[in-house]
Amino acid sequence: MSEGAKGRDGEVAFSNRPLALSPPRPFLSITLIIALLALAACGLTPGQSNLQGTQGGGSVSPEAVGRSFFEDLGSALRDPKLADDQQRGIWVERLASYFAPNERDDQRIALRAALDNFTTGRGKLEPNENLTLDLKIEGLEQIAQTGDRALIRPINGAIYVLITRTTNAGVQNLYEETVPLEKIIGNNGSVPVLRIGRSWYLTEG
Repeated sequence: MSEGAKGRDGEVAFSNRPLALSPPRPFLSITLIIALLALAACGLTPGQSNLQGTQGGGSVSPEAVGRSFFEDLGSALRDPKLADDQQRGIWVERLASYFAPNERDDQRIALRAALDNFTTGRGKLEPNENLTLDLKIEGLEQIAQTGDRALIRPINGAIYVLITRTTNAGVQNLYEETVPLEKIIGNNGSVPVLRIGRSWYLTEG
């Protein structure tokens, strides 16, 4: 492809304009690459936003906290108001709340940088270019647990990425690929979670 190519570490670049996330920590580098690609995760239509204050937080099971995090992450990236700095700040607080309390300061920094970079990257698309990202996950399963720590994994997860350009000649595909989540996440697609009291939280592992 002359105008669309896959860069390092899952980065998607088009016309020499990278659209990428660069979080500093190992687990976040996994999670936020998925975040970049998870626009359609929650099935919202354009123009919708379901953000009503900071909610989020831990959940009653490892699977539940993972599912809620990825759904909210998809909602954030589909939010038509995401270009607004204050709105991004609200999403950062909500998403960070899914992590263990002592990890949230680091997560706020990384999530803020990721959402800022995502918004900047989308803004560099030409008016006649369109990015379609579809995350498909049948569910989440717990694959291991030792005491208060567990690993969860998306079931049959895959990401479809499509960048198109519309001209007088029609629609041109600049980049198209379907990538299994296991290939992006590594470690057999597993994500670490931690139980504190009665609630489960995402953790850096």
